[in-house]
Amino acid sequence: MTGAADGLVLAGRFGDHLAASGFLDGARHAVVAVSGGVDSMTLLHLLRFPAAAPSLTLHAAHLDHRMRPGSAADAAWLAEVCAGWGVTFHHRTAATAVRTEAEGRELRYGFFAEVAETLGAGTVILTGHTADDQAETVLFRIARGSGPRGLAGIHPGRSPSTVRPLLPFRRAEVEAYAAAHGVPHREDPTNRDPRWTRNRIRHEVLPALEAAVPGAAAALVSLAGTSRVESAALDHLLDERIAALAPAASAPASQPALSFDREALAALPDPLLTVLLRRAATRLGGSPGRAATAALLRFVREAPSGRGVTLEGGVAVEHHLGEIHLRGAVTGEPHTREAPDPETPVPPPP
Repeated sequence: MTGAADGLVLAGRFGDHLAASGFLDGARHAVVAVSGGVDSMTLLHLLRFPAAAPSLTLHAAHLDHRMRPGSAADAAWLAEVCAGWGVTFHHRTAATAVRTEAEGRELRYGFFAEVAETLGAGTVILTGHTADDQAETVLFRIARGSGPRGLAGIHPGRSPSTVRPLLPFRRAEVEAYAAAHGVPHREDPTNRDPRWTRNRIRHEVLPALEAAVPGAAAALVSLAGTSRVESAALDHLLDERIAALAPAASAPASQPALSFDREALAALPDPLLTVLLRRAATRLGGSPGRAATAALLRFVREAPSGRGVTLEGGVAVEHHLGEIHLRGAVTGEPHTREAPDPETPVPPPP
């Protein structure tokens, strides 16, 4: 199929995907995260002109990170494009230049959440991640030694209101649509800066892997889907076991404290106890990595009464007279934080 043909059929496939996914069921407002790049501008165009979701009021949101010269001009250009498309534009400039991609991501999603909160109930946030972003993320996490949760990659729909409707589609399809429909966009020069890990994966590692193993990118996307299903199944089984071992947790899943009989925990084999403790800490807002989870396992098995530790994410763990208490400060759904995207700076090549 030619690139032009790909561009013509994407609109129909995109509309079918939105309808089948249910992502926008009950939504009244959509906040599209726009950077000015081809992915986010194509997403906004798909929603605005083929009218894939005609009942939605469209908004675009952009955070100027001040990470490079020209970012203010990009924001002004976005404002003009959105005005011409009849889309309300929300813009914020970072108070100081953002130093890392991780910091930028936190500010960006915080801003999107503020815009969504202002618009009220029935508001969803949409981002322009594609299947290529998914493959890059999974490949990075394989290299980092992630487990099944990390290999699940970018979630297509993350609570409470962020969805990624372009995730099933390849970047080439998106670019073909943009070319066929004249979607305006701007290329961020930092997207080719080899100091960023994602750029080296995108432009060097993944193409080399695809050349050596044709279909590797699609296989990585498939791995993400399989890992997501298996992680969800494991979480369900662990939640059932937690409810049995800590009966108070059988009410809301967001119980701010979980209490276990230490002997009952100690009777579990190490592999099961490890994943159960990690799940319990995650539900309370923690994000324990391998070292913290191993330390928690040792604590449960060895710590005398009266001892306590604090885990990543602020979850406190105490042993008191034969009971293990985990305390957090979370309300709402169980915490399921995604691992950060591969945006860690790396030394430039010689």
